[in-house]
Amino acid sequence: MQTHIKPGPNPRTTHNTGIGFHYYPDELHYRSTDIEYWLPELHNLGANWLTLVSSTNRSIPENFLSPLIQSGIEPIIHIKTDYIEPLDIDVLQSTLQAYANWGVKYICVFDCPNMRTSWKPGSFQQKRLAERFVDCWTPIAKLQIDTGLPVTLTPLYQGGIYWDTSFLSAVLETIVERQHQAIIDNLVLGIYSFAGSHAADWGRGGNKAWPASQPYRTPPGSQDQTGFWSFEWYAEIMEKAIGHIRPMLMIAGGARRTEIDNRTNQQKDTAWHTTCNISIANAMLSKHLPDYLLNVNFWLLCADSDHPYSNDAWLPHEGDKTPAAQELQNMITKTHPSMMTTGKEYINSLNAQKILKHYILLPRFDWGLSEWHWNIAGSLVQDNDACCGYSVDAALLSDTVTIVANHHEISLDVEAKLKQSGCTIHRIKYEDLDAVSKKSKVLSVEPIM
Repeated sequence: MQTHIKPGPNPRTTHNTGIGFHYYPDELHYRSTDIEYWLPELHNLGANWLTLVSSTNRSIPENFLSPLIQSGIEPIIHIKTDYIEPLDIDVLQSTLQAYANWGVKYICVFDCPNMRTSWKPGSFQQKRLAERFVDCWTPIAKLQIDTGLPVTLTPLYQGGIYWDTSFLSAVLETIVERQHQAIIDNLVLGIYSFAGSHAADWGRGGNKAWPASQPYRTPPGSQDQTGFWSFEWYAEIMEKAIGHIRPMLMIAGGARRTEIDNRTNQQKDTAWHTTCNISIANAMLSKHLPDYLLNVNFWLLCADSDHPYSNDAWLPHEGDKTPAAQELQNMITKTHPSMMTTGKEYINSLNAQKILKHYILLPRFDWGLSEWHWNIAGSLVQDNDACCGYSVDAALLSDTVTIVANHHEISLDVEAKLKQSGCTIHRIKYEDLDAVSKKSKVLSVEPIM
């Protein structure tokens, strides 16, 4: 299918496999120890992309995101809400700006607006659903433009109660009618591309190849957008609505381990999960997928054992790999062998041997140096045989760093940077000063984890 593809944002990847994963299905695994474990595993699987679930009231920490970005993995932050409704733009603005400052490019807000469960009870069946979604989403899109980010349109549930192709058409037509040209020019279409219970090539060619398929009706012998090749169906709609195809960002896709075969009502077997996903991975690695498709993010990297999606995980337990994961790793070993050590080398560089034992980090002020802080630090230096100063760079070279300042004087970002470099961190706050004045050992204070 020959189409005009308008240039869009380019991914910042080193090896450019185009392959990625959806990380945990929750927002509970963003600690430093998590990134230290998962970064080498992701590189072993050839991952350049990673979808991360977040919320409006809890940001993913910089010390988790920074190693991903620095080692060539592009994070996709999916901010989910209980319902689709207008958001507090001031709160969202600060969140988007922080992410942008940390190097994040792709942020997607809301999920599956063509499904009843994404809306408050009684709201879904009201008229003008697509237009009401655009009302909620447009302020977010404008905020992304103001922040210098691509505008990522919310992914739709494939098929869905409100048929996804019809919903997408209505949303794009509404954006055009409202003359949001800046949104169109910066648009990236978030998509799901799950295989369903089909073969990896189900739906290939789009509606042009399967003209008998219509919304809510797929005749026997025909195919539709409920398989992996959903992006070709969406591309036709986009080209018709706005005149060209914008880049597409896969939030999640591929074959799920828990997929039910529609013909037998039995769960699909491991061989199908492996064959389907490896076929998709090979197509991406061989560049046989459309250029407008930025990535293929397989569902699901991992999940806690008690989570409803735990049986979908490619790496269900530490040290365990599904056959699909092992096959993909074998492919990456042959096609991109240097990726097998990238993650581990990066983590090791963060934990390089320190040349200092203990550093007392003090704040600087616009009006000069604080004699008061120096006096507090004196007993700490004496009791712990430590160096003392104002240099974060020097602190990075120390095994242990004691910060004598509150969060306003030396920020949490500095603290996170030190922790990411492998430093053990203590922070002395004002309520600790009585203990310090009595020459209590700093090391009796619990380190910050």
